[in-house]
Amino acid sequence: MTNLIAAYQRNEILEFEKILKSNRRTIMDDPFIRNYIEDLLKNIRTQVLLKLIKPYTRIRIPFISKELNVPETDVEQLLVSLILDNRVQGHIDQVNRLLECGDRSKGMKKYTAVEKWNTQLRSLYQTVSNRVG
Repeated sequence: MTNLIAAYQRNEILEFEKILKSNRRTIMDDPFIRNYIEDLLKNIRTQVLLKLIKPYTRIRIPFISKELNVPETDVEQLLVSLILDNRVQGHIDQVNRLLECGDRSKGMKKYTAVEKWNTQLRSLYQTVSNRVG
């Protein structure tokens, strides 16, 4: 049990699952732990996932699946809950099986600023051409 706790605290998901699998009967005999084991698994997967995706702007879901040792559908469900909870800024490209991190509104702000700049330049051009002509 102490090894399980230590692996959990160090976010070592593979070690955590290995201990859980090898001592499943002993661990699952405890009704308190049995009630919370799924939450513990989700929590450790979340922590490892957040650490894994942090340096990337794009990361493939199959890669995340391999690193977490869970099916791609579970990775997608976890990512969706993190995105909805605003713990991950990004969106899932299901066609290319890709997580694209970053705030989409930043790109929209840039285009809005360029459009405003364009409008001001057009107005300045009209003013100058009216005075010259």
